[in-house]
Amino acid sequence: MMYRNEGGTDYSEWLTLSLAGDDCPDWFRDQTVSTSMLNDLVKQGLVAKLDPEMVKENMPNYMKWAEKYSDIMTEDPLNLYSVDGEVYAIPDAKVDLGRFCLMAYRQDWLDNLGLQAPETLDEFTEVMKAFTFDDPDGNGVDDTYGYIGITGNADWAFSPIFAAFGTYPGIWYAKEDGTITRGEIEPETKEALKYIKELYDMGVIDPEWMTIDFEGAKNKVVSSVVGCSWQNWLSILTPDGWWSALKEAEPEASWSIATGMEGADGQKGIMQFNPLAGVGIIFGKHMEEQPEKMAKYLQVFDAIAGDPAWHEAEIWGIEGETFTKDENGERAYTESYATEDARMQYGIGDEYRFPSLEQFQYDPDLHDEMDYTAQVNAIRKETLEMIEGKYDVLGSYYLPVWSDVSPELPDMNVVFAEMITGERDIEEFDAVVAEWKEKGGADALAEAQQVYDEHFK
Repeated sequence: MMYRNEGGTDYSEWLTLSLAGDDCPDWFRDQTVSTSMLNDLVKQGLVAKLDPEMVKENMPNYMKWAEKYSDIMTEDPLNLYSVDGEVYAIPDAKVDLGRFCLMAYRQDWLDNLGLQAPETLDEFTEVMKAFTFDDPDGNGVDDTYGYIGITGNADWAFSPIFAAFGTYPGIWYAKEDGTITRGEIEPETKEALKYIKELYDMGVIDPEWMTIDFEGAKNKVVSSVVGCSWQNWLSILTPDGWWSALKEAEPEASWSIATGMEGADGQKGIMQFNPLAGVGIIFGKHMEEQPEKMAKYLQVFDAIAGDPAWHEAEIWGIEGETFTKDENGERAYTESYATEDARMQYGIGDEYRFPSLEQFQYDPDLHDEMDYTAQVNAIRKETLEMIEGKYDVLGSYYLPVWSDVSPELPDMNVVFAEMITGERDIEEFDAVVAEWKEKGGADALAEAQQVYDEHFK
């Protein structure tokens, strides 16, 4: 047995060799299996073709779940990743990732300065200046900045600002008329870059923004170097997230959260994460000759994934033995299973899922009540309503033209960084977009539109 935590590349290599050998697994499911990898496996004749009617008959809970989340799974979920019109995978999704991220401001800094969380770009400018120049932490030292993004890539770093201008660089998304685009080539991005450069020239953006990675951004936040960033609601608001490290260092610290800043046309949001990670459950080629066994697998998957009691047992074990539940429904491990080692020996905890490492057929309305404490679930319910934005709607699809041409296209993150820092004139933006299209971007746009129309229209 090979587990993905031994390394995604190693796992993929092992899986391909295994499928071609005598130890071919009956089935597998892992997020490292991309649509490109699925297409390769199909071409090599290593995976089984699935009968959609067999899946529907043996997985009624799955079909109800897919219908509930048809905005993500589409009206025809089994054909999400079809190859030449044939089904080879049972798609899945982590449906909450499409509404996951929001803005966070140091509320204690706002209180110290007599300010409120900004709602518009103009207000954002003023708050960022105050966070940088008006000693928001009251230590008498010029040691703070207003903003930093979550990585050094400009498209991710400044996503809330781009969204205020109605654009989402770095991802495929549909405009209101159904046209597929990437935000890095939209004219609104040029205007957003001008605004970001103004902030940069003011000195309110942490100057290390271009070299920062996720951990670096986190450290900037929890060490009170910056007063504003964006991140998922769990990291910002829950006791086990960034909040805990910040509160340990500064007990008086607190957060204010927001959707994002509203632009001149009323647009706002943040880039969200793609819920469609991996292609789902796939069967080895030999299972085509064993339809009864395949049907039994489908029944087992559906019975377990579709029953909340199974999920509770995976995480918590047996009530009265491994966990207790109070009058408010709050669960707690018993003393004998209070340690991770004890839970691992018993075989329960967050690390355990069936049929794979990631929860299959995840439904936050059912599963979050078991996964999180009552406190965290209350935060979730209050927070989700304010989250807006777009995710890469084609991030899980096989786009061979895009794969071929993208290495030859201008690196827009490099271009953006040069424009923000003044190394390159922002007025060159239109010429760079034209070059992007001429070098293959136009063909990639046509391909993306075709794939989108096939699956989402």
